[in-house]
Amino acid sequence: MLKKIDLKAIQDYFLNHPLVKNTIRWTKEHSLPGFFKVPIYDVTVFLYHESQRYDLFTRANAIAFSFFLSIFPSLIGFFTLIPIFKWALIDYLPEGENFDFYLRSEIQRILPGVAGERLFAFVDDITNNPRFGLLSFGFILAIYFASNGMLALMQGFEKSYNKTFKKRGEIRKRLIATGLTLLLGALLMGAVILIILGEFLLSLFYELVHWDTFTGVMIQVLRWMAILLLFYFGIAVIYRYGASAIRRFQIFSPGATLATVLCIITSLAFSAYVNEFNTYNELYGSIGAIIALMLWIQLNSLILLVGFELNASIAINRDLKAEIEEEGL
Repeated sequence: MLKKIDLKAIQDYFLNHPLVKNTIRWTKEHSLPGFFKVPIYDVTVFLYHESQRYDLFTRANAIAFSFFLSIFPSLIGFFTLIPIFKWALIDYLPEGENFDFYLRSEIQRILPGVAGERLFAFVDDITNNPRFGLLSFGFILAIYFASNGMLALMQGFEKSYNKTFKKRGEIRKRLIATGLTLLLGALLMGAVILIILGEFLLSLFYELVHWDTFTGVMIQVLRWMAILLLFYFGIAVIYRYGASAIRRFQIFSPGATLATVLCIITSLAFSAYVNEFNTYNELYGSIGAIIALMLWIQLNSLILLVGFELNASIAINRDLKAEIEEEGL
């Protein structure tokens, strides 16, 4: 007969191991940049208990569902404007005639496989078949429903610690969610323009200066750095204005850094998985694209919550520490 595994004994052995004990002692005595001198141990333990208390996975599932429902209103709202941008600006930019090609490449970069193809087909229909009648009540309605995903994320950011977080009215939350949705849409438009100009400048620079392999690698590194900064700024703005913190989170925060790195890693890993093991389309046909899209949204919703919880853990411990010091005086 197999012996019953004594999990308590394993846990005690692990916690009493000298390396583990020394690591715990070190985290109790040291902090990290952006932690406001709060020990790493306090932040980690508080983060663990908060994730258990508020059930991150259930919240992430609810947010992902709301974001999924808001995708198509978002696309209708934002991409309805693209024909106007093409007519007024993009067509006059260098390489502007290749706009559709660059847009497709970037969609495939973020969301690979069949899911990206279906999304591009939808976007391509909107951008190349203008429906200017939508730029009225329908457009406003699309933006309203598009902000539902952001509103669900903001509700996932709510905390009951009155020293650190405050309550917001429903109208105020809706206005902030709409503003953040429009801001992210503007970032998306700006990214498209930068992509077009970037491709043109790279090709022009290559014609003038025939660079070597090292230079080419460095240019690609800089390009990925630009994508990284775009990711980071979008996430940092969501944390700063989406969370109802009394003292707003800083733009450069540990939570935004963690969320940015994890979002990029999971997107690349998900891209590799879909490209190498693309079984969703084989098993489910066209609906496989929807499944892949929902999984990608769910992963990133969970990451955004983890990054927020890290920022919240630091802020709450900072305020508790300050309160204890005041009472001690």
